[in-house]
Amino acid sequence: MWQAKLLVKSTRWQWVVLLALALLTVSLLGRGRGESVIVNAQLLTLGNAAETATTMLIRDQTIVAIGDEESVLDQASSAARIVDMQGRTIIPGFVDAHSHFPVSGLSAVSVNIAPPPDGPGVSKAAVLAALQDAIPEQVGSADSAFVLGFNYDNTVFSDADHPTRDELDAIGNGHPIYLWHNSGHLGVANSAALEKLGVNENSPAVLGGQRGVDVDGRLNGLLLEKAAPSLTRLLKELSWQDQWRIVSEARDEYLAAGVTTVQNGYASELMRQFLNGLHTLGVLPQRVNTWIAHDKLDPAKRTQYPANTTVKIIVDGSPQGLTAYLSSPYRVPAFGKRNAGFPLYHQAQLNALILQYHQLGYQLALHGNGDAAIEQIITALGHAQAQAPRTDARHILVHAQLVRPDQLARMSAVGLSPSFFSAHTFYWGDWHRRTLGEQRAAGLSPAMSAVENGLRFSLHADSPVTPMDLLFVMWASTTRMTRSGVVLGEVERLDRLTALRAVTIDAAWQAFQESSVGSLEEGKLADFVVLSENPITAVDIRQVKVEETWIGGQRRYKRDRE
Repeated sequence: MWQAKLLVKSTRWQWVVLLALALLTVSLLGRGRGESVIVNAQLLTLGNAAETATTMLIRDQTIVAIGDEESVLDQASSAARIVDMQGRTIIPGFVDAHSHFPVSGLSAVSVNIAPPPDGPGVSKAAVLAALQDAIPEQVGSADSAFVLGFNYDNTVFSDADHPTRDELDAIGNGHPIYLWHNSGHLGVANSAALEKLGVNENSPAVLGGQRGVDVDGRLNGLLLEKAAPSLTRLLKELSWQDQWRIVSEARDEYLAAGVTTVQNGYASELMRQFLNGLHTLGVLPQRVNTWIAHDKLDPAKRTQYPANTTVKIIVDGSPQGLTAYLSSPYRVPAFGKRNAGFPLYHQAQLNALILQYHQLGYQLALHGNGDAAIEQIITALGHAQAQAPRTDARHILVHAQLVRPDQLARMSAVGLSPSFFSAHTFYWGDWHRRTLGEQRAAGLSPAMSAVENGLRFSLHADSPVTPMDLLFVMWASTTRMTRSGVVLGEVERLDRLTALRAVTIDAAWQAFQESSVGSLEEGKLADFVVLSENPITAVDIRQVKVEETWIGGQRRYKRDRE
């Protein structure tokens, strides 16, 4: 969902400085080898071996034995380090099926205007007050730099109205201000920001985007979809020190959440190289998956990537932003009119685009929220499969929030599996009941229907749209409770084991990584998380804490005792 064209428009020397700083950090993080035996644990393997075990032998970065204590210790050397887990639960490391690492680290350099419980933005007035208080610190000596308000959500405001250009002008003292909506699909600019972006009433229309206007036809500052600026554009003047703060903040946030494989779901080639370089150096201990944004690929180079490359294509917008493409309209007017959202491609365009990548053997990650957009995707993939059949393409329907039952039944035939954004039921479930109606809202993220259709799927947080907390994602998918306490579509609630698999081994399968991560089995990498409770049996999953995160047999995070 997050459309950010992330972070980097910096000169290459800035990235050289960052990598040099990374080298200085490697020795602090350690890249140790050796042999360790994890004992006295409740290991949930999620693999083909025994469902639970008590002991695990790790040599270098790999699990070489798992089972009962006696049989595993027999295979350990006398030099093995014994680690007593004191009966705590261990699960495979969480595999981030879709987010935008390291965008969540922007919290370190922007103004937090998210709604509670993540920020102060409970109302438009609260958002404006937070911005006004932060402007002097944010601007500093760079009078022309954007003041970025990060992750506002108008759906929690009593009137659901977006802030306006004029309201931002009133507090901005001439500084460019841009508010980034937490859907990532829209935002609001003040007059100075519009001028800096080169946007005015005479600017040509943008295919796949819209600009909001007031009753007099004057721009009101609201910029939607492809009319909204990318983060690359907004942050091009960001210092390398701030970029380092962003990466460090996100790294530590994901480690504390037990995420051992991170993902950037809309990456440029430069960002892919940068994140892989940080991982190679050991500064970023997590394993890294990147989806290359198709509009960042040089058309002349599209055939030069490995066949296992994943390419991201955004087909529509977001339901909370009322831009997801639906087959029937939203129940409330948006942007001054009754609407059903809009597609970002005509069907013929999408057919040609998908066929090109499908024929190259690439995996496609296709952002589709509304049922009309999803129909476009299924149609285009059907066309591609007819031209170039592939038996294990594992193309991904990203978000799949309003996928219909008849569409779920047709997904396997075109090689498509969903990755559900199940936390939507909590964060925007009440909003969807209002904007979609009870029946359509109850069918949001229909994960149990996917099970019944024999589809293997993942769950994701889409951070920074929602916080990186996959235990919370599990809770949301198994309770489907909204902010107000309403259960939204009870029949679509998952059992906990299925939800846990969807953020570990099934997420790894979707990324073609099931042979190396996602479960605790012999021969796999020793990526695992130590929890305060068993998430399958805990009274409330939200109370389960990540106590330790291990990657490649090395502990990379330990929670401070409260």
